[in-house]
Amino acid sequence: MAFLRFKGLRIFRKTIMNQWVVSAIALCSLGLMLTVGSPDKALATNPYCQDASTSAAVCLTTAQTTAPTPTTTAAQTTADFETSVLQEYVQVKGAAGISAIFTIFFLTLGPLKIVPTFASLTAHADDKLRSQMAWRSTLIATATVVLTALLGVGLLEKYGIPVTALTMAAGIVLFMVALKIVLTQYGSAAPPPSPPENPSLNLVVTPLTFPTILTPYGIAVVMIIMSIEKQLAGNISIVLGLLLLIMLLNLLAMLFADGILKVLKPSILKVLGLVLGIIQLALGISWILAAIRIEALAIQKLLSL
Repeated sequence: MAFLRFKGLRIFRKTIMNQWVVSAIALCSLGLMLTVGSPDKALATNPYCQDASTSAAVCLTTAQTTAPTPTTTAAQTTADFETSVLQEYVQVKGAAGISAIFTIFFLTLGPLKIVPTFASLTAHADDKLRSQMAWRSTLIATATVVLTALLGVGLLEKYGIPVTALTMAAGIVLFMVALKIVLTQYGSAAPPPSPPENPSLNLVVTPLTFPTILTPYGIAVVMIIMSIEKQLAGNISIVLGLLLLIMLLNLLAMLFADGILKVLKPSILKVLGLVLGIIQLALGISWILAAIRIEALAIQKLLSL
């Protein structure tokens, strides 16, 4: 009696499992039919299948080969128009020219903010240590900014961010950083840090390279500008060349920091930084307005078709 009960339980479980398997196969088949589509509909709308003499295989083959190809989405069309309009805008206005890119790099990564900090850090260092710190910090900064920019360009391309959004992002970053620089001139200035008594190469990475030479907003601006240049011109060698030029200027500024400070006093550097901050503020606003104008022109061009 117990044996029969045990055997009946096994048969019941086996039946239930078979039903689950059959149900799963049925659901998968239904999903495949909904995804691929019914061939009968394609055969019914195919003109080759209207003839009774045509075989079913020929009908199915011609229905598959004559199936409509997917069309371009509205978002892709808008992005293409934005890129074309931006290229026209750049040719007319020169908004992304070499001089504009150099000015932005000089303001965000240039030597004006490096000279006072480097002179303070190496106040008690000999000439050999100063040269080593200058060369090592330049090499680390150059490798970091180039590698980060190239990886950032690939990341932005992966997400398909339109060029107008990148232009506006660059303008907002420039505007916010320049606004902070300008507003700090009207506040109470923090006392400068005292120079280290025993400077060493441990100061190369922090605070010399990060964040003195490479600021977070500077890296962000480089990444955005390189992505814009690649989408417009398809070539980022000019941007890389300008980056190397800025890093060379930083190296020369650190090697001759004492002589520069003898000619340009800290007060003069402060005033010069304020003037360049206002220029950067204006550049940020112009980039934001350019992105809005390009978006409006692209929409107008789409509506006129």
